[in-house]
Amino acid sequence: MKQARALVMSSDLIAYENLQVRNMVRNHHLAKSISDAAWSVFIDWVKYYAQIFGKVQQPVPPQNTTIDCFDCKQPVQKSLSTRTHVCPHCGSVRCKDENAAWNILEKGLRLVGINTVGHTEIKQLVWTSRLGEGGTPRCMRSISVGRMSVFR
Repeated sequence: MKQARALVMSSDLIAYENLQVRNMVRNHHLAKSISDAAWSVFIDWVKYYAQIFGKVQQPVPPQNTTIDCFDCKQPVQKSLSTRTHVCPHCGSVRCKDENAAWNILEKGLRLVGINTVGHTEIKQLVWTSRLGEGGTPRCMRSISVGRMSVFR
């Protein structure tokens, strides 16, 4: 609840995958971790706080958010256990979750009608500020661009 409120208060737009959690818990390999994470409860709190504080919350279809390369938009197949997105088409290398988060943010912006042209310098600024120890990229679960947030 506190994390949902903090996320909403720090953003004007919150984009997230419109996941069908009920269907996902049918997979017995993922059911416990999905139930433990309480995804649907967190989303409910985000929606609640967004409505109270007049913020935009935008669910996006989850199709291809992990598969498509954010930079060149080409599909790059990977297994669930693969944690790094490596695009053979454009050479982009980043954490799989970060690549998906950028795709979710872009879809969310498109759905609410915000033009993303000219924001490549913001993308670069956020990426370089998220480098871990020794300048190596580290995985992220959420991304903020200005006052827009996406979580995955």
